[in-house]
Amino acid sequence: MHQPMELKQLTGEQAAALDAELMGPDVGYSLHQLMELAGLAVAQVVVRHWGAAQAKKKVLVLCGPGNNGGDGLVAARHLRLFGYDPVVYLPRLSAKQPFYAQLAKQLHFVGVPVLSEGDDWRAHLEPRDTLCVVDALFGFSFRPPLREPFASIVAELKRHEDDIPIVAVDIPSGWDVDAGPLTPSDLMPRVLISLTAPKRCSAHIDTGVTTHYVGGRFIPDALARRHGFDPFPYSGTDQILRI
Repeated sequence: MHQPMELKQLTGEQAAALDAELMGPDVGYSLHQLMELAGLAVAQVVVRHWGAAQAKKKVLVLCGPGNNGGDGLVAARHLRLFGYDPVVYLPRLSAKQPFYAQLAKQLHFVGVPVLSEGDDWRAHLEPRDTLCVVDALFGFSFRPPLREPFASIVAELKRHEDDIPIVAVDIPSGWDVDAGPLTPSDLMPRVLISLTAPKRCSAHIDTGVTTHYVGGRFIPDALARRHGFDPFPYSGTDQILRI
């Protein structure tokens, strides 16, 4: 039986400070690089959790307008290259970062359908065909409440969460990064992928329902400890770890 690790969770403020340092002048990561590594980790978790020999190959990837959504766009590309059949629903393409449009172009290049607002994304919530739904709508910078069209999207996911597993990227959409779920109607994912390190809200998952992974292996041990968490014992060249 898997024994969960004792974890130190980051507050939203601590997570933002860590990202700022990673992309600051002394470290020099770009947002593109971190998003690529995060999206790769998300795709690898899907493969690790369900296995490449799974009969169902469709994965519905819901992408929001911020960095979490960018992680989802990258994850969908990798899932396609790993042999899955992802479908992306991107109701609003971010205008803040020009490379989001590039990520969408890359999806078209590898044959991933990209649905926009007005398209029937609900048609892909079919338990007989869909392996899981990747929730990449909002990350740790989100502050409740949800607004449209995302409130309706999350409400629809809630209606299906017992039939189709939800894979939450970093934060289940609608949760407060520190306080966790605020109402009984909030999502409870089947899988949570904490990027870089778990956020404080991860203490509120139901461990009988939710399997927890960490991904995003680009933090030196000294930097991790300086930001308040222990380095994770990744195995070999793995980019993900079940915790």
